[in-house]
Amino acid sequence: MSRIEVARSSEVREHEILVAKAGGFALLLTRIAGKVHALENKCPHLGLSMARGKIDGAVIQCPWHGSKFDICSGKNVDWVSAVAGVPMPLWSHKLIALGRRPAPVRIFSVVEDAGRVSVDLS
Repeated sequence: MSRIEVARSSEVREHEILVAKAGGFALLLTRIAGKVHALENKCPHLGLSMARGKIDGAVIQCPWHGSKFDICSGKNVDWVSAVAGVPMPLWSHKLIALGRRPAPVRIFSVVEDAGRVSVDLS
């Protein structure tokens, strides 16, 4: 197990994004219903950063192509639907996807203890 400290508990706020790096990974941290979650800061569509994404409940939306992911599980809940954040008509979604199939975003196990947040990178 490769556990690395990435933030102080007080830095990770409910439904806000905190960017961190650990072990060569770019991460997004957020708190949902009081629990800290960590996911890779890379949309599986084209590998772009989701740091400017919007959180709605327990779902984060990629700011580039509109893909949505469950923050707790990483599961894809909606595949590409926008260009540079601008929603596109349904007929264009397959074109925007560039042949890529829906995929989950990678999530990491989080431990919060004594005011510190660590992720397991194994």
